[in-house]
Amino acid sequence: MKEDPQSEHRRLVARVATLELLVADLIDRLWQVDPAGMDALARTADHDLTLQQGRTMPAGGEHQRHRLQAVLQDRRRKLQRRRVGEPA
Repeated sequence: MKEDPQSEHRRLVARVATLELLVADLIDRLWQVDPAGMDALARTADHDLTLQQGRTMPAGGEHQRHRLQAVLQDRRRKLQRRRVGEPA
């Protein structure tokens, strides 16, 4: 029995949201366990974004640049240190 596309889409959105929450929880735990390692990882994420912004893309690759930048910015944002008690 095939689900209707709307139900399938809702289920997929719920799965993605669940994964995002799990990743956020994992990052918070890693900050507690190894703050120095997470600082290094956050610096790497910032460096990767800086490098990407300086690169030129071949003709027709601008849409890929925007997708990659969005992913790298999200990664940098998620790896930033949070103050204790600050919501995610």
